[in-house]
Amino acid sequence: MIKSVKDNIVRLFDTREAELPETPLGDPRLTQDALPAVSLASAVDLTGKPRVVMTFGAGRSGKSTLLRWVVERALDRDGETGAVLATADTLRPTLQRFFPGAIVPKQPDGLERLISRLVELKRTAAIDFGADASLVPLLTQVPDLQQMMLDHGVEPVALYLLSPRSADLTVLMAMEAARFQPTATALILNMGTMVGQDPETEFGQLRRHSVYKAAIERGAVEIWLPRLFAAKAVEDRGIRFRQAVAADSGLALFDRSRVASWLNAMDLACAPIASWLL
Repeated sequence: MIKSVKDNIVRLFDTREAELPETPLGDPRLTQDALPAVSLASAVDLTGKPRVVMTFGAGRSGKSTLLRWVVERALDRDGETGAVLATADTLRPTLQRFFPGAIVPKQPDGLERLISRLVELKRTAAIDFGADASLVPLLTQVPDLQQMMLDHGVEPVALYLLSPRSADLTVLMAMEAARFQPTATALILNMGTMVGQDPETEFGQLRRHSVYKAAIERGAVEIWLPRLFAAKAVEDRGIRFRQAVAADSGLALFDRSRVASWLNAMDLACAPIASWLL
């Protein structure tokens, strides 16, 4: 039985949104060979290290879908997760629909307090930032945030979800300019946002952008996120991906196959950064 992230929580602050847990996209034809050239060499290994996984990107870039897959993957593997799940998007806290225990820091200093407690307690966490949200406002006041996290033994992980639009690089540009440049940085090209059929052509302009190239040159990992053609069917039913594969999920036979193929493709696509996730 899949357990909710809400299970076993401890109150760390006076406000409810500050509670933390106590315990520790795909065409059925899509295979790794069908993706653009991807290095399966492991990135920096964070196995066993406390880490704060942060997703950034424009609206409908796939942040919540990726984090749903990350959390469900951990639950399927371990039966539970001791990781904290939070969303900084107070207007559209999508993750709460699937994981009611997800924290939504609503106080003005809620995000700061949450990160502070995570660092002090060396807790692994995943934070979904809203479409226009980034750490830049906090970094203007705490420019050494990255080093502070590292000094406390907590690894920052930055996952940037990108569509073919060059404008999607705005958050990456601002974060890099603010010198928030974790060694564990991934530029995730979401093929579910494509209009055409050729990923390399579709994302060509974005990948040639100076900001993108600079991030790659400093060591950011490029990930091609496969497309889930049955995404709407799963979303409409409000079910988890593994549940969508089951015969009693309510999905049509072909859609169940699409979800199963996508789950396999996700494992392959995210293999280089598997140790960064939950």
